Amino acid sequence: MSNLVPVFYQLLTNMEASQSACGVILVACKNLSKESLEAIKRDFSPKETDSGEVHFAYDKTKNLLGIMVEQHNLADTHFFALRVKDYLQESQLLSGSLLIASFPESSASSGQLFMRMMQEIKDLEGYGEIKIYDQRNSADAEEQARILLVNHDEHVNEFLRIYLERKGYMVTVANDGMEKYREWTPDLVITDLNLPILNGYQLMEKIKHHEASTMSKIVVLTDKRLEEDVQKSFALGAADYITKPFSPIELEARVRRLIS
Repeated sequence: MSNLVPVFYQLLTNMEASQSACGVILVACKNLSKESLEAIKRDFSPKETDSGEVHFAYDKTKNLLGIMVEQHNLADTHFFALRVKDYLQESQLLSGSLLIASFPESSASSGQLFMRMMQEIKDLEGYGEIKIYDQRNSADAEEQARILLVNHDEHVNEFLRIYLERKGYMVTVANDGMEKYREWTPDLVITDLNLPILNGYQLMEKIKHHEASTMSKIVVLTDKRLEEDVQKSFALGAADYITKPFSPIELEARVRRLIS
């Protein structure tokens, strides 16, 4: 079964690049078998009267079905969602509510739209309700906290970037943290101490003396556990110090506390 996040993220990126409209539906389902998913795809395949292709993806870890309908505005997407809800209820496959949106009506950024929807549907209650994603209930792109991630480990970078973006932050990754800092002026910096260009201490020192009116909060994320490293980091302006291995949930909680 398709992995919902990467499949839909790529589909929406392609739609944004081609400046095409589309509708997005996220549905809380009971555990779908491969056969059930194929039946849904077959029963909702484009008809002669439909205007666009329909894409499906299912996240079996979250029991979440994603449907993307090309060339559908919000009204068309809502009508399509009614059909989906009735079908899933009759098949006894529905387990919660449906969250719908359309691009570009609901958001100027397709990637942001999708990640926000993934976050919001986890908190939806009720059964069989169709709720419209409203960007006004979330932070606008301009109001999103900006996080600069400076780490030499590409796997950590990719994991944290995806995790924090799903939580609603804007994230950029850099090897040369100071260059990107000057360009981007983030709200918060997450940095390792072992870095290929400027080490973490040098980066914090430069940020500390940067001419910006307000300095970004700095979180050190490192495998260094010596007391002298902790003390030096705080002396250079670090707001928090986290050692590896780390919990992404705890990291995000500390980030949220520092930014709020």
